[in-house]
Amino acid sequence: MTVHRLRTRSGRQRAGSPSAANAREVPFAAATVTRDARRAVHGVLASGWLTTGRETARFEDEFAAWVRAPHAVAVSSCTAALELALRSLRLAPGSLVLIPAVTFCGAAEAILHAGLRPALVDVDPRTATATPEAVDRAVRACGRPAAMVVLHYAGAPAPVAELAEAAGLPLDRIVEDAAHALGTRAGGHPVGSASPAACFSFYATKNLPIGEGGMITTGDEERAAWFRRARLHGMSADAWRRNLPGGSWRYTVDEAGLKANMTDVQAAIGRAHLRRLGAWQRRRDAIAARYADALAGVPGIEPLDVPEGGGHAWHLYAVRVLAGFGTGRDDLVERLADRGIGTSVHFTPLHHMPFFREAAVSPRGLPGADALFPLLLSLPMYPGLPDSSVDRVADELARLARAPVPPAARRAPAPRPPAAERRHPDGPAPGGRRGLRTLVVGAGEAGRALARDLAGASEFGLRPIGFLDDRPADAGPADLPVLGGLDDTREAALAHGAEAVVVAIPGLSPERFRHVVRQAGAAGVSVRYLPSFIAALRRDVVGSDMRALDVHTLIGRSEMHVVSPETRSIVAGKRVLVTGAGGSIGSELCRQVRGFEPARLFLLDHDESNLHRLQLELDGDALVDDDILICDIRDGGRVRQIFDEQRPDVVFHAAAHKHLPLLERHPCEGVKSNVLGTENLVQAALASGVERFVLISTDKAADPISILGATKRLAELTVQANAGGECVLAAVRFGNVLGSRGSLLSVLAEQLSSGEPVTVTHPDVARFFMTVEEAVGLVLEAARLARGGEVFVLDMGDEVRIVDLVHKFARSVNVPDPEIRFTGLRTGEKLSESLFSEQESYAPTAHPKILATASAAAPDLGDLRRSLPGLYAAAERNDAAGTRRSLAAMIPGFPASAPPGPRALTVPYPDDF
Repeated sequence: MTVHRLRTRSGRQRAGSPSAANAREVPFAAATVTRDARRAVHGVLASGWLTTGRETARFEDEFAAWVRAPHAVAVSSCTAALELALRSLRLAPGSLVLIPAVTFCGAAEAILHAGLRPALVDVDPRTATATPEAVDRAVRACGRPAAMVVLHYAGAPAPVAELAEAAGLPLDRIVEDAAHALGTRAGGHPVGSASPAACFSFYATKNLPIGEGGMITTGDEERAAWFRRARLHGMSADAWRRNLPGGSWRYTVDEAGLKANMTDVQAAIGRAHLRRLGAWQRRRDAIAARYADALAGVPGIEPLDVPEGGGHAWHLYAVRVLAGFGTGRDDLVERLADRGIGTSVHFTPLHHMPFFREAAVSPRGLPGADALFPLLLSLPMYPGLPDSSVDRVADELARLARAPVPPAARRAPAPRPPAAERRHPDGPAPGGRRGLRTLVVGAGEAGRALARDLAGASEFGLRPIGFLDDRPADAGPADLPVLGGLDDTREAALAHGAEAVVVAIPGLSPERFRHVVRQAGAAGVSVRYLPSFIAALRRDVVGSDMRALDVHTLIGRSEMHVVSPETRSIVAGKRVLVTGAGGSIGSELCRQVRGFEPARLFLLDHDESNLHRLQLELDGDALVDDDILICDIRDGGRVRQIFDEQRPDVVFHAAAHKHLPLLERHPCEGVKSNVLGTENLVQAALASGVERFVLISTDKAADPISILGATKRLAELTVQANAGGECVLAAVRFGNVLGSRGSLLSVLAEQLSSGEPVTVTHPDVARFFMTVEEAVGLVLEAARLARGGEVFVLDMGDEVRIVDLVHKFARSVNVPDPEIRFTGLRTGEKLSESLFSEQESYAPTAHPKILATASAAAPDLGDLRRSLPGLYAAAERNDAAGTRRSLAAMIPGFPASAPPGPRALTVPYPDDF
């Protein structure tokens, strides 16, 4: 989610808010029109000649002299300048033009308007500028370009000659996007002085503000003459020149042009402001130096690197909001706005926009742009910005770096809701009660009853903040506002910081339900899939059946909203493959991924029935395309075929054998699926150019004593040993997932409903627990956070004793004193689990609730490759004892023979992940 706060919230602050307490607002930008410019405009108006004329010609001459260019041609905008510059190259229709992924959308549109096709180049996340290495990767991935647009981002000089060389292009095929670069110096010369075509902007907030307008500078006289014709329909003479002495009413058109001329009114403002430009540039230099000094001690705020050599125009002062700051970029934007400080983000990467995902050619992955965008923030920067305002911005950043993030900051920009919502403000609920901020879909009788029950009982773990309803006029009176219709799910979730959506419309059609799911997923918000709630809706009963949502009571902590909207950039527009898609974790992962609008979503599983069911649920149809992939991951040839044909960009690997007691009986099958299957997928991913690969593992992989834990640990080692290349490989460890197929709650519900004794292995057995939504959020966030080789773990608090959980769950379904039968720990089971092994260290990540583990020493790929063939051979000949011995030789502490223990499998196994 990108937030722009060009203006602050003056006039609509609550009493006592930071902005209300401090009236010294600092807008992000302030346009300047000097007194000289006003007088010049009056002179033009008095002349009676308002279109392109004498004033425009004078402005062109003076601007050319200022940038030391032989020729300057005034046009209506920088976008028009770029289009004309590209048209002047006479390229074949559809030719590729390289352009940085982080740039203004108008620059890419100029390429398309010229009949050409943009090819995206990644940027260095430290500078937001393309590098020769990134250009080379783009050329190899997209094909040889015919031209390139080079952006001087924020006013920093770009290495034009080096980029041209990396693209294999002569300098006359380079168009400089100098919208930010009036005043920039490169190689000792002003940008635009020696370029075949440099394009400047005079938008109201640019270094030379006019309001609108642009300029092309060139050293080529013939191109300058062509620009003058092409800017006005291709006419050989404009109206002013036709009326000069010796002029004629006659003109001709040799080729189609644009209507893109500058007026004398604009030129008059430009001439007046050009005389101030030197002083304004010196003020920008001073502001930048003051920011640099003031922010040096603020943790987590890092200005973009400034290239050595040349001179910076400081059109923008851009910083990165790093993990050390303590809150995310979007939260910071909101909190600064509340304090009267405007900010902005330059720019949303092109490949994050649906239109350009189709219209542009992109290499497989733009990791620099994806890493930079969630961090990027532009601070106020304009010549009229006083030192006191610069200091105030820095002081507020320093305060916020030390301050905890209030719940009020966890929302996207939106107008303050009506008074009705103020009973449930964006901060904690009355009495400090917490819960996931929840949108209730349906404001009818069922929805209002549900909202009342949820609001009155904190144990549900959901805090309603408003309704979504397509027919709000039909809804009865309610304490919460209707925030939009069902089509507004994504916007409302972002605008109001929603963390969950619950559907309360009995009989909602499957198509509309899927639509809500996708909209919610696009905002990183989950929609509940709870059988008890579905049943409640069918009986028009609500609150009393919501006890299954009592996560806080069951596991001793509040449920966390893990996935962030920024994660969308990892899968949006990408080809995503999910293995084990038919399982409970895989299917929920597919639902979330689908909401982030991937280009394709491939569902891979060996169970065709589950795949068919899932695609029906996701799309309403099945077998309409080739997105269903039936495959056993143990079949390396089939895996390679799928990756070669489908070319996925992102892979989430959820397929596994995971039933601990059964795998103790059948260790060879565990090796074939969990180890060999993972290696097959990793090798296929590396060979086919996959960008990101995330393995789903288990906490049982930490110091494993079970076949499940050992095979999953080897899968983790396979991922870590192959990390470090262009493909980013990582793993996540799950605790026990509530709500997954065969999980503890489903087993308890069956046993309690049948009147049977509840079976527990040991009075003191304890486990870590997480919800399905938390599990999927961890996977998606890990894909965003990964740099290669990490194992990510959710901070799940303390372990929960199973006996305590049984009693709490039984009370929630009105069984006050359940009978419990202890069966004894089975082979491979531990009394308690750990999230990390003794050989691992761990560290915090940019996400406050996710930790990353690292082994004391990275696994050696050579050792692993030497050991795996023996393990595979034992598994292939179904030698259970030999398989155990091989595992013991590879994993310290794993028992070479199965220890004695109960082997009966008649007792349900509730210890799934």
